[in-house]
Amino acid sequence: MLVALAALAGQPGLADTSPVSIWMVEYENDIFAGEDRYYTSGIRLTRIAEAREAPSWLESVARRFPGFEQAETLPYSLSIGHNIYTPADIVDPKFPPDDRPYAAWLHVKFATGTIHPGGADRVRVGLGIAGPAAFGKQVQKAVHRAIDTDMPTGWNTQIKNEPTLLLGYDRFRRIFDRAEHERFGLDISLLGGLTLGNAHSHASAGSFIRVGHNLPDDFGPPRITPAVSGSGYFRPEPTRHWYVYAGSEGRWVGRDLFIEGNTIGGRKGVNVRRMVGELFAGLVYTQGRFRAAYTHVWRSREFEGQLEAQDYGALSVSLWW
Repeated sequence: MLVALAALAGQPGLADTSPVSIWMVEYENDIFAGEDRYYTSGIRLTRIAEAREAPSWLESVARRFPGFEQAETLPYSLSIGHNIYTPADIVDPKFPPDDRPYAAWLHVKFATGTIHPGGADRVRVGLGIAGPAAFGKQVQKAVHRAIDTDMPTGWNTQIKNEPTLLLGYDRFRRIFDRAEHERFGLDISLLGGLTLGNAHSHASAGSFIRVGHNLPDDFGPPRITPAVSGSGYFRPEPTRHWYVYAGSEGRWVGRDLFIEGNTIGGRKGVNVRRMVGELFAGLVYTQGRFRAAYTHVWRSREFEGQLEAQDYGALSVSLWW
């Protein structure tokens, strides 16, 4: 979650000595659960810029959403990511008719956000390409060759090339706060989001609790779409912060390109389940200019005919540079 980087300007000694950007790498994979199917891999590189105004076109979009009316500056982030999706059995050369199709997604995301007492808001705009042009086949085969494991055989059945456009709005509200400086504390937050686009269209709602020492002013660690992502931003302070957290998120799904197949023509997929739920829990550690986080996710079935629910791990490492 991108929040008010401009706050650095009000922190003595930080504005002059801190680097100008946060660089963040996120890695999500079902290898953390000992599996290789469904949502099997996601990787994203993000740069969160120094405190300055977002591009005029992004600011124009953001100003149309609640929570952005009074914000004086709108800092921003830029991300590039790559996702891979496969059916349950990647060694079967015959594509099963009741399983999700092979698919890959190469995408960029522009986001801006603001923080205020008790909450935060974020607007994001994404562009991308799904299909063979996203090089899912080449990436997955190269990785499997490097680690000497089963090679996927069904990428010739993947969805066809399709450009993607995404617009999203996320909101966080802290409803209980017992966090104290240099002490143990806890807080509880609500989350919600709306995403529209041909890749993903859904509405989300959920909540989570954080318990830890010297709780930072954030809303959980980042995660890759379709989950509502937490905070990408953190302050470079000499003190140490850590917390464990757990929560849940539910989504009403209107469209999922990577399950239902191409929007017009191309490859047809399977019927999506309209209601999808997640449980998640993890650990976040921050010291100085460095932050690391791990989240484990348990996701319910996403399509009709899915053999069982899925779980995967989400790892992120961030550094002021």
